[in-house]
Amino acid sequence: MKLLLVLFTFGTLAWAPVSAAQTTPAALPSPSTPPEEPVRLEAFTVTGSNIKGIGTERTLPVTVITADNITAAGINTMTELVETLSFSTNVSINETATGPNDARGDVSTINLRNLGAGRTLVLLNGRRMSAYGVTPGTPPVQFVNVNAIPLGAISQVEVLRDGASAIYGSDAIGGVVNTILKKNYSGFDVSARYAAASDGGSPRETSVSLSGGRGFNAGRTNVSLAYNFYHRDLLMAPERDYAGNADKRPLVGEPFNTNSNFNNLNSSSPYGRFTAVTDTGASVSVPGITATNGQFYYDPVTGARATGAGPTGFYNSQSGTQLLPTITRHNVFGTLDHKFTPALSLFGELSYYDSKSFGQFDTSPISLATDGVVIPKTNYYNPVGTRFQGSGTANPTGTARNVNIRNYRATEIGARSYDTDSDSYRLLAGLRGDVAGTTWNWEAAGMYMRGETFQVNHGYISQSRLQQQLALATPDAYNPFGPPGSSPESVWRNFVVDIWDRGIGSLGSFDARTSGEIFRLPGGAVSLALGGEYRREAMKQRNDPFGLANDVIAQSEQLDVDASRDVYAGFAEALVPLVGRENKVPLVKSLELRVAGRHERYKNFSATKPGAGLSWRPIEWLLLRGSYNEGFRAPAVIELFTPAIGRRNEGFVDPARPGQPDAASSVSKRVVTGGNRNLQPEESESYNFGFVVDVPAVKGLSVGMDVYRIKQFNQIDNSSAVNELNLDAQLWAAGGGGNPRVIRGTRTPADVAANIPGMLVEVLSTYQNLSLREIRGTDIFANYLTPRWSFGRFTFSGVVSYTDRLRSVNQQGTVTELVRNNGNPRTKATAGVSWSHRNWSASVFERYTSDYVAPIAYASAGRPFIIDEYRVTNASIGYTFRESALKSMRVRIGVNNVFDEPPPLYPPNSSGYHPSYADPRGRMPYVDVSYKF
Repeated sequence: MKLLLVLFTFGTLAWAPVSAAQTTPAALPSPSTPPEEPVRLEAFTVTGSNIKGIGTERTLPVTVITADNITAAGINTMTELVETLSFSTNVSINETATGPNDARGDVSTINLRNLGAGRTLVLLNGRRMSAYGVTPGTPPVQFVNVNAIPLGAISQVEVLRDGASAIYGSDAIGGVVNTILKKNYSGFDVSARYAAASDGGSPRETSVSLSGGRGFNAGRTNVSLAYNFYHRDLLMAPERDYAGNADKRPLVGEPFNTNSNFNNLNSSSPYGRFTAVTDTGASVSVPGITATNGQFYYDPVTGARATGAGPTGFYNSQSGTQLLPTITRHNVFGTLDHKFTPALSLFGELSYYDSKSFGQFDTSPISLATDGVVIPKTNYYNPVGTRFQGSGTANPTGTARNVNIRNYRATEIGARSYDTDSDSYRLLAGLRGDVAGTTWNWEAAGMYMRGETFQVNHGYISQSRLQQQLALATPDAYNPFGPPGSSPESVWRNFVVDIWDRGIGSLGSFDARTSGEIFRLPGGAVSLALGGEYRREAMKQRNDPFGLANDVIAQSEQLDVDASRDVYAGFAEALVPLVGRENKVPLVKSLELRVAGRHERYKNFSATKPGAGLSWRPIEWLLLRGSYNEGFRAPAVIELFTPAIGRRNEGFVDPARPGQPDAASSVSKRVVTGGNRNLQPEESESYNFGFVVDVPAVKGLSVGMDVYRIKQFNQIDNSSAVNELNLDAQLWAAGGGGNPRVIRGTRTPADVAANIPGMLVEVLSTYQNLSLREIRGTDIFANYLTPRWSFGRFTFSGVVSYTDRLRSVNQQGTVTELVRNNGNPRTKATAGVSWSHRNWSASVFERYTSDYVAPIAYASAGRPFIIDEYRVTNASIGYTFRESALKSMRVRIGVNNVFDEPPPLYPPNSSGYHPSYADPRGRMPYVDVSYKF
C-alpha cells in the first residue's frame, strides 16, 4: 500500500520540488573533448538496473567519473578519488590508522551519505568484492578495500546516489559505487608519474601503468592485460608544523589556548609516575619517599625523584608517529572475451592485488587504568623495595613495598611499528548471449575472490615477561626508576615481542540473469529482467598467542574467528514506458515507470525489498524524476559470529548501588562484547526527487538537483554499558527487578536491608539492533560544454552536496543532532574547468569541505571551537605530440594543492587534522608521461 501511495504521489504531485535525474558527469575536468560526430547507440546496462537499453539511465541519479576525468584532476589513487566524491563523508577507515586492532596501511573505503562504512555497496564490473581480511572498530566493520581496484585500468566509475537493495540486495542502503575496468584493448599503453612534496621532503610518489591487448581469430577473441605499480614514502608527524607537537594550544588563540583539552601531550613518559602499595594493593605512605597517599614520580626536567602525583600531559608522543605509511602496491587485471557465434560469448576476468605497507608510532604507554603493572618489592631498583629497606637505606624503618606503575613509557625499546602485507585475487568466468529472433539476452557467471591480510606489529611489550623482568633482585632487573635508557637492550629485549594477526575474507558466487521485451504499450516496449544469485561469504581471523592470552601492554585481548554463511537471492525488474514518442501528449513527452524487487534468504532471516522510480519529461528540455526504495544491510559475518569477550573498563558507576565502594567510577567493571547470532538486518527507507534541465537558450548547459531522505532502522551497534546500568537502576527503583543484561551476584543480608541489588559481575554489551539514523539533503550539479571556438573549447562542471539533517536516535529515544558536529560538515562540493585546443589541454579542479563544530570539550568561555572550511586546488597542463617520433606521447605537468593549503586544525586528533577530509601531503608537483602504440 505504501508503494502504491508513493507512485500515486509521483504521478499527481510532480510539480513539487524534485531531484536530479539522469546520468551526470562528475565535477572533474576532462583533458580533451572529442570532435562532434554521429554516434551509434547500443544497448548497455547502467549501474542501478539489470535491464539493457538505451536511455534507461534517465530514471537513475548516477554520477559518472571517467578515466580522463581522473587524469585531469590529478588523482593518483583510489583513496584520492574517494576524497573527491562530495557524496562520501566521514571515511573513518583509511591509511592513517596505527592501532594494532585497526586496518592499517594501504586501505580505504567509501561512506556514501554518512551512513557508515559497510552501508555502501562496492562493485567491480557490476559484481561484488570480498571483504578486507581485518575488521576494525566496535562493532567490527567488514568493508571492501577500494585500493585493490587498479586505478590505471579504470574505464569509468559510476556512483548511484540512491538506495538499491531492490536491485543488488544487502549493503546498498547509501548507494552503489561500481568501478568499470577497461576491456577489449587493441594496442599498448604505458604511463609513468612522479610527484614530490614541494618542500623537498616526504612524501614522494612513483606510479607506473602498463596496459595492452590484442585481437585474435579474425576479431572473435580478445585478450587484455593491465598492470599498475604505486609507491609512496613514509610521512612522519614532525615533518608538518601542525602535527609535530601533540599540544595544540600554541596553534589557537584566546580563549581556547587555556583549554587543557587542546593539550594532547601524554602522561606516560620515560619519567614515571608511581604509587607504593601494600601486598593487597592499597596505597601506602613511605616516609621520605612518597606522599601520604603513596605517590611519587620522577621530574621530567631534573630527573630527580619527588613526592606527589607529578605533572600530567607533558610527553610528546608525536615525535615517533606517522601521518602516512610507506606503501608499495601492485595491481594486475586481465580480461578474455571470445565469441563462439554472434549470439554466444565467453568472458572472463582475472585480477590480483598485492600491497606492502610500513608505518610507525610511539612506544607503548603503560598505565594503571588499562594494564595494572606491579613492580614487586624484590625489584633491584625499587626505591621502597627490599634492597632499600633497613639501616642506612632510603627506607630504614619502613616495610618493603610493591609499586604500581601509574604512567610510564619504556622509550629505550623504540617506536612501535607495523608491516602489513595484503593480497587478493579474483577469478570470474561466464557466458552471455542473445536469444535468436527476440530482444532477450542472458548472462551467467561464477566468481571467486579471496583476500588475505597479514599484519606484524613490532616493539610491543609482553606483560607477563615484563613482570618477570621486574621481579628480579639482581642488576639485570628492568629499571623504570632511572633516566631514559637506564636498562640496556640485553634487559629489555627479554619482554619486547612481535605480535601478529592474519585475516582472510572470501566470496564465492554464481549468478544468472536475463532481460528483454515482453510486450508493447503505446508508449513503447515493456522490458523485464529476472535473475538469481548464490553467494558464500566467509571470514577467518587468527591472532598470535600473546594477543589471545591478553598479554600485551596497551592492547585489548583478541579472539579468533572462523565463520561463513550462504546467501540465496532472486530478483525481478520491469521498465514500463507509459508515454513515449508514439503517444506523447502536451506536457507529457515521456513518462516511464521502473519497479524492482529482490528477496535474499540467509540462515536465520530473510529480506524482501521493493523499489520504484518514475521519470516524466513534460517538455523536451526538462526531466522530472522520483523514487522510493527500501533497503537493508544483513549483519556481517563478524558481527554474528565473533566470540564473546569480557574486558575491564573504568570511568562509570553502578547507579543501582549508590555509595557502595564497588560502585565507584574508579573501580573497573567487566563489560562483555562480542557477536550476536540473533541479530536482524538493518533496514531503511529512502525517497529521492529530482530534476534535470537542459537549458534551451544555452546549448551544452545542463543543471539539476536531487533532494533525498534516508531513514535507517535497527542499526547494529554495541549497547552502552552505562545505559544498561542506568536501566537496571531504574528497574530496581521501580520494584520491577533488574535488567537481564546486567549480571549480578547473590544479594547479601546488608544488600537486602539497603534494598539494593547484589554486586555487579558483568554487563552484557554484545551487538544489538539499536538505533535509528536519518539523513536528509540535496545534491546540486551543473555542467557546461562550450562551443568550439578558435582558441579552444571549455568544460565547466560542479557538484554541491548539502546535508540538511543528520541525526541518530538511541534505544532510550535520545536524539543526537550530528550535522555540523564533530566531524560531520554540512557541505561538500567539487568544481572543475578544463580547456583543450589542438595539442594542448589544461584543467583546474577544486574540492571544498565546509566548517563544523569540534566536540563540546573544546569549547571555551561559552564559545565552540570551529574546524575551518577546507579548500584544495589542483591544476595541470598537458601537451600531446601528434607528429614526429614522439607521436602519441602525452606529457602532463601539474600541481596538487597549488596553494599549499594545510589541513584545518582538528584538536581531537593528536596529529592536528581530520584524516576523513584533509590531506597532510601539502603541495605536490608532478610530471605524468604516457605513450600509446
